[in-house]
Amino acid sequence: MDKKVGLLRIDVLSIGLFGLAVGALTLGFVQMGIIPHNDDLAISIICLIFGGIVQIIAGIVDIRYHDQLGGTALTMYGFYWTSIFIVKILGLVEGFHWDNVLFIPIVAVYAIFSAIMIYLTGHKSLALMLLHIFITSVFIIDIFVKLNFSLEYYEGVDHVIIGSIALYHAMITLVNKYTGKASHFLGKPLLKFKYLKSN
Repeated sequence: MDKKVGLLRIDVLSIGLFGLAVGALTLGFVQMGIIPHNDDLAISIICLIFGGIVQIIAGIVDIRYHDQLGGTALTMYGFYWTSIFIVKILGLVEGFHWDNVLFIPIVAVYAIFSAIMIYLTGHKSLALMLLHIFITSVFIIDIFVKLNFSLEYYEGVDHVIIGSIALYHAMITLVNKYTGKASHFLGKPLLKFKYLKSN
């Protein structure tokens, strides 16, 4: 039992990653041309709810469990998806138009954040580290897309890979929790912290 919350602790990372999987796979299929762009409003709402709101809720719960790494990642990525798709929905419904250059600072900041997360998740599991490698690459590609380079298809491929890894991690975590058995299907971490012992 977690004394702080009075409840049996659950792994909310799997909930956040499930939301990421739905958002990233949906967006990826759109960018690859599999889902038509004429459904942009419905697509944006799906991405807002799953990629944004689900991750934020999971992140807040993770912070409540005192998991700074998971809580920070989930809430920050959740706020990214939420802000981007609220802006997109406003553009579709109200006819607002913003220049792509406006989004370059936020995308660049998230590229740096994700690059740091590669190192940090390298201490958790191989699957999480791979996830952040592809998240970092999708932000880098998106910078070039915002500069009007025609790389949307490759961005879509990257999103599909992100969604697939997130879904895999979420499902394996659920199976592990349900069966009570630890498995190495997420891959052993490549890095190890060296903690200093203190009195």
